[in-house]
Amino acid sequence: MANQTTTSSQFPANLPVFKGENYDRWCAQMRVILRFQDCLEIVTDGVGELAEDADDEARTLHKETKRKDAKSLFIIHQCVDPNVFEKIIEEETSKGAWDKLKDYYGGDEKLKGIKLQALRRQYETMQMEEKESIGEYMSRLLSLTNLMKSCGEALEVKSKIQKVLRTLTEKFDHIVVAIEESKDLSTMKIEELQASLEAHELRVKQRSSSKAVEQALQAKVQNKNHKGKDKCKKKKDDSESSSKNSKNQAGESSKGNQNKKNFKKKVDKKDVQCYNCQKHGHYARECHSKKVDRDDKDEAQFANGGGSESDDSLLMAITNSDADKSNLWYLDTGCSNHMTGNKKWFLKLDDSVRRSIKFADNSQIESAGMGTVSVMRKDGHESVINEVLYVPSMTSNLISLGQLLEKGYEMSMANRELKIYDAKSRLILKAPLSNNRTFKAEINVIDHHCLSLITNSEENWKWHHRYGHLNFKSLSMLQSKDMVHGLPQIKAPSEVCGECCAAKQARNSFKSDLHMKSAQKLEMVYSDVCGPFEEKSIGGNNYFLTFIDDYTRHVWLYLIEKKSDVFTKFKKFKTLVEKHSGCSVKKLRTDGGGEYTSHEFAKFCEDEGIVHEITAPYTPQHNGVAERKNRSIMNMARSMLKAKNMPHKFWGEATSTAVYIINRSPTKKLQEKTPHEAWTGLKPSVNHLRIFGSLSFRHVPEQNRRKLDDRSQQMILLGYHPTGAYKLYSPKENKVVISRDIKFDESKGWDWIEGSSSMPNTELVLEEIDETGDVQDILTNDEPNQQLRRSTRERVQSTRLNNFEIFPDQAITADGDLFNEAMIAELEPVTLDQALNDSKWRAAMQEELKSIEKNKTWELMHNAVNKRPIDVKWVFKLKMKPNGEIAKYKARLVAKGFLQKHGLDYNEVFAPVARLETIRLVVAVASYRGWTMHQLDVKSAFLNGPLDEEVYVKQPPGFEIKGQEHKVFRLRKALYGLKQAPRAWNKRIDSFLIKLKFTKCTSENGVYVKGTSNEDLIILCLYVDDLLITGSNKNVLEKFKVDIMKEFEMSDLGELSYFLGMEFVKTSKGFFLHQKKYAEDILRRFHMNNCNAAITPMETGLKLSKDTNEELVDSTLYKQIIGSLRYLCNTRIDLCHSVGLLSRFMSEPRANHLIAVKRILRYVKGTSGHGILLPNQSNSSVKLRAYGYSDSDWGGDKDDRKSTAGYLFMLGNSPISWCSKKQDIVALSSCEAEYVAASFAACQANWLEMLLTELKTVEVTKMRLLV
Repeated sequence: MANQTTTSSQFPANLPVFKGENYDRWCAQMRVILRFQDCLEIVTDGVGELAEDADDEARTLHKETKRKDAKSLFIIHQCVDPNVFEKIIEEETSKGAWDKLKDYYGGDEKLKGIKLQALRRQYETMQMEEKESIGEYMSRLLSLTNLMKSCGEALEVKSKIQKVLRTLTEKFDHIVVAIEESKDLSTMKIEELQASLEAHELRVKQRSSSKAVEQALQAKVQNKNHKGKDKCKKKKDDSESSSKNSKNQAGESSKGNQNKKNFKKKVDKKDVQCYNCQKHGHYARECHSKKVDRDDKDEAQFANGGGSESDDSLLMAITNSDADKSNLWYLDTGCSNHMTGNKKWFLKLDDSVRRSIKFADNSQIESAGMGTVSVMRKDGHESVINEVLYVPSMTSNLISLGQLLEKGYEMSMANRELKIYDAKSRLILKAPLSNNRTFKAEINVIDHHCLSLITNSEENWKWHHRYGHLNFKSLSMLQSKDMVHGLPQIKAPSEVCGECCAAKQARNSFKSDLHMKSAQKLEMVYSDVCGPFEEKSIGGNNYFLTFIDDYTRHVWLYLIEKKSDVFTKFKKFKTLVEKHSGCSVKKLRTDGGGEYTSHEFAKFCEDEGIVHEITAPYTPQHNGVAERKNRSIMNMARSMLKAKNMPHKFWGEATSTAVYIINRSPTKKLQEKTPHEAWTGLKPSVNHLRIFGSLSFRHVPEQNRRKLDDRSQQMILLGYHPTGAYKLYSPKENKVVISRDIKFDESKGWDWIEGSSSMPNTELVLEEIDETGDVQDILTNDEPNQQLRRSTRERVQSTRLNNFEIFPDQAITADGDLFNEAMIAELEPVTLDQALNDSKWRAAMQEELKSIEKNKTWELMHNAVNKRPIDVKWVFKLKMKPNGEIAKYKARLVAKGFLQKHGLDYNEVFAPVARLETIRLVVAVASYRGWTMHQLDVKSAFLNGPLDEEVYVKQPPGFEIKGQEHKVFRLRKALYGLKQAPRAWNKRIDSFLIKLKFTKCTSENGVYVKGTSNEDLIILCLYVDDLLITGSNKNVLEKFKVDIMKEFEMSDLGELSYFLGMEFVKTSKGFFLHQKKYAEDILRRFHMNNCNAAITPMETGLKLSKDTNEELVDSTLYKQIIGSLRYLCNTRIDLCHSVGLLSRFMSEPRANHLIAVKRILRYVKGTSGHGILLPNQSNSSVKLRAYGYSDSDWGGDKDDRKSTAGYLFMLGNSPISWCSKKQDIVALSSCEAEYVAASFAACQANWLEMLLTELKTVEVTKMRLLV
């Protein structure tokens, strides 16, 4: 709360401004101001309605009342800050605004009761501190009692007086007794008590002032007034200084005044030692030597500087021998080692160091360790004493002077003082000779036991906030019962969380459900809708929908715009959970809302055999599980939003994050498991959790910044992504980003005062997540291209991210395919320990090792000299069926090939694959001839390729051979991840096919042909480890399949249906190729699945250019759309030209370019099922001969005036090859452009002619090209 000044004569000079804190105090001040303005009754009671038959006097009075109401509303508006003002901006009356603020910040009776309990506890434990004055203590006490009064408990004056008297420090004991004996406490006023105590306090100070001179002459560490202390010391030591200096001394005694006349006498300096150069005969102020960096006062202290953990900055210089004995260290010449008996002082302690210590009485004792003790220097910095022995039975602390001398320290004893200097002659310690002729010094040792308590308390609160304000009992249970990974030990603090008090006030608990707990997953599912919310989420939604599995208590949350979306979401939810669990939904319990009782909902449940239980009206207790879960979600969401003062529009992200956390939190219905583990079988890891809404610094990728741009960007944490990345929000750019390279400052949030209500149309960006060190299961033919940047290693986007895009509200929620991906990501283990603890994944790992052993891939041996073994790692992947069901748990052991060196670990890496136009051509031939197409998949193909190089790998983690952990494996055959693995496999299968009399096509090295006639012809297309085979004789094909499956372990996938993302549908007319599922995935990924369809991919006559004033758009998003559409062109000839044209603007795409790209997506929306037909002979109107078309525009590119060429080649009625490309030269005429296009097409025609000749299936004549 702050004050603002106004110059109006009608208002007080300073108006209290409410910032969301100390509401009760602000409310009391506002009551006084409103009463002064004669407006308080208007604010509390409101403006009444004017009767229709009111007389003139009543109308005048009503008008005056409305004027006062407007005046009151104006005052309230002036007394709140902009953030609070947003909450009352829609209120038109002062009473409405006043009541709204009370609802937000005043709290109801139960909440006040919770606050009052905490205040009572604080009141009961309050004590006056030793250094506190009466005025300060009384202010603190009255402030607390005022807060208690605002919460409903007003203490009597007598009770306050009694509290003060029994909590004063010892020095007030006499006056307390006097007051209790002489005063009647029941009639005494609090002001009277304070005046009596302050008078006594003043007398005590005056009496103790006479001792100030004696205290000033002592060098006490507790005295913080260094200036006064140093002057007194200089006065005592430098008695020969001038009278001018003596006048500046504070606390000068009468003896000092008597000696003023002696100051002018000449002093014998032969015994004076300079503090600077350590020589005799002059003072430091007269020294001509170079100034030494040390304190030149008699009171020794640490030299400034040094952060190293060495004894160069060792002790704090103390000269008060009457200090606390626990911190006293004796400087002993007869002690062989530093020793102490206080274990709490050790920063580090090695318990293995044991030494026998002999004392003067010949008794011996053994030390319990040696370590480092941390001390606080005089300048406030921390230093250490190394090699200190821990002797438990010792009651004194010893500093060994011999040990210091051994380390290069110097010391001198003169004038009853011991001084110790470091190697640079800096004064480290000075100690006087005590009465018992010993040197001792007080060293301020840091108690690390206390520090750990403070640190642990901070850590406890940090995890309380990270876990969405989960109660400390549940947090402690998560850690103590090992229910999650990555959570430290949690202990409940004594303080109360204000955000929890404000956000979790609720009605009384529901009664427990009467039904028995389900016996398996999905036996009972609860559902409920929460909303509508006062403000739309950043994704434009008004409600959230929850589903809870009774058996596991796992929660799924959907954000929806309207209640009519519930049925659609339920169908998606049912399909998802049934496929992932293997169980079916048997019962669904909901309330009787219209969203659940529609005819189509009832019919769907009846058809699917789902018992739909609808609760009785106005009895939410019957659906208590869903009601309580929604309450828990909202409590957690409110706490997280309030903790960082975030706008309410982020409720969608807060509820999604709350569900993410609740699924990783304990519940009473499960025995020592979280809902996440109960559903997936995997123990969750939580070390990635951070405080919701905290400030984060996102690393800006090189591709998105220029040389002088900032390398990081401030953002706000909004949640978590299934891939392990974070969901972030940029308030300045108003967009949501998914990124992994983040640094967090959890103690800070964003200042939402400015621009918090003008952020429509939130943009989403999915960043490329660099999986450094994670070897992907990628088959590549080429080395990474050398680029002009620091790292030349190829960056590969996570394949998981290629399949989906995150909606603004649904980075964590269960929404369609996105949630399907999230479930897959959660089912795939993140760490090796998770996989080893899961029977399915462990079996998959053992199967992989058996496959390796079966293929004799490696041999255990000692590592060769000058050979570095390559690390290996496990990669886990769920193989999914086309309908989304889990097909296989696949564990792959891969080598970290990026550690290989060219010329040492590998040489050649190229491996050919069949081109897509070749595959279309072969399928077209098979369709025309009526042949069947078969598909084979080689299991662990790369493990079959023999290696020419000598390569060693480490033993697989988790499966090291006991007793031989030091040995390595010599690879005899390739392993996944090695750079030469694809080539080694290709050489292996190539040699086998040649052995079976196959001939490799010279025009296409990924195609093999066997036989000379249509009776025994076999055509084989090889794409890495996938084989497509066709031929004229089924028996010959079956025999070949038997032969190759004897040589390699393979899976017979039957007739061709799905290959490289293309679907092959065999109909009565031939093969129909399409990519409908892929097209729909693209639309969902880029949020165009609900768009209006367009009838053409581009506007007629549209001319685009790079030279435009249009606004720049996100190039990453643009490239993703173009890349997705280019692969769709494998079966969509109609998209080839438009996609090729828009590919020219990927470097700097503009708004008009993005609009044109979205036009293509709208066209795809209406034509997602389109493809190409490869007809059979009965449906072909021409013979099986190849011919082609070419065409070109002229100067169509506005930027460089180059022309665009295109061609299309047919095999009979089957399109097999097409292309649209900008020409390399600028044509001078349309005729020249046509010739260039014809030349371009002729090259492709020549290649097709060679391929058809080698395939021996088509009568090859001179190919006709129509220009």
